[in-house]
Amino acid sequence: MSRAPRRCTVSSAQCQAARIVALPSEARPRNITAEIMKPIQISSDGGKKLNVLGIPMVIRIHGRDTGGIVSAVESHDVPGGGPPPHIHRREDETFQILEGEYEWTVGGEKFTAQKGATIFAPRGIAHTYRYLGKSPGRLMCVITPSGFEGFFEEVGAMSPQQQQDIPQVIEMAKKYSLEFLPPPGA
Repeated sequence: MSRAPRRCTVSSAQCQAARIVALPSEARPRNITAEIMKPIQISSDGGKKLNVLGIPMVIRIHGRDTGGIVSAVESHDVPGGGPPPHIHRREDETFQILEGEYEWTVGGEKFTAQKGATIFAPRGIAHTYRYLGKSPGRLMCVITPSGFEGFFEEVGAMSPQQQQDIPQVIEMAKKYSLEFLPPPGA
């Protein structure tokens, strides 16, 4: 005599977890993240060094090493330097200021941030920054999901003269769902 299946009286997530635990180990869902990602340690002088529009950058963690989950790019900013206002359509950026003082505009809010500050610029929100210091500044940008570091690699592979072809750079940006905005007051 077969019994009717028991109804779960807890949340559906708990119910699902109970079903997974009850499965034989070979039938349980695999932890894909653990299978494709391994611990990564990059030395202070490691990573892929690039020059992007006159800004020295280092890809510290590439998305191909994290299964596309995250990447980390360090920027060595020159006085007065920074990207034009732009919007990412596919990824969020989290910035950690490692050295110096920066002026930020994120979602229309303008503020100054110094060493140790963390700034989150979600996808779909216009943002930009400008380095205010006299000696080079540094910031780390964590990109989730990864992929945008490919834009830096493509631009960095161009000669300095090719990088000055702004229409070409803007066209390349479209491939990464990056939209450059006109400067304020333009």
